[in-house]
Amino acid sequence: MPASYSIDVDRKIVMTRIWGAATEDEIRDHGQRLRNDPEFRPDFRQLVDMSDLTEIKVGSGLIMNASRNQFFSPGVRRALVATSDAAFGMARMYAIASENAGQTIEVFRDINAAEAWLDRP
Repeated sequence: MPASYSIDVDRKIVMTRIWGAATEDEIRDHGQRLRNDPEFRPDFRQLVDMSDLTEIKVGSGLIMNASRNQFFSPGVRRALVATSDAAFGMARMYAIASENAGQTIEVFRDINAAEAWLDRP
């Protein structure tokens, strides 16, 4: 499956990696696994690395649905890293749509910039 995550409880951060040709079913499954993980807390920050995403098989319907069905707490910083134009555009669409649910999501092209933003007080 081209989507995985790890949870650093001490740093209070979820690190997600999506690579290859991620499908809607895989993205939905990833969300369910994370949401049901006993170590997950909705107030943890999140870093999503999509720099190795080679093909987008996710439609705008899933993006809009996911933006309305958040399981991270409002205001928690979440950074999405997308190096390709297509992934960056998809990530921006998700971030903008998620604002209505009180989400604080920024999209970056560089993982170091994303990590610096997440670590800011």
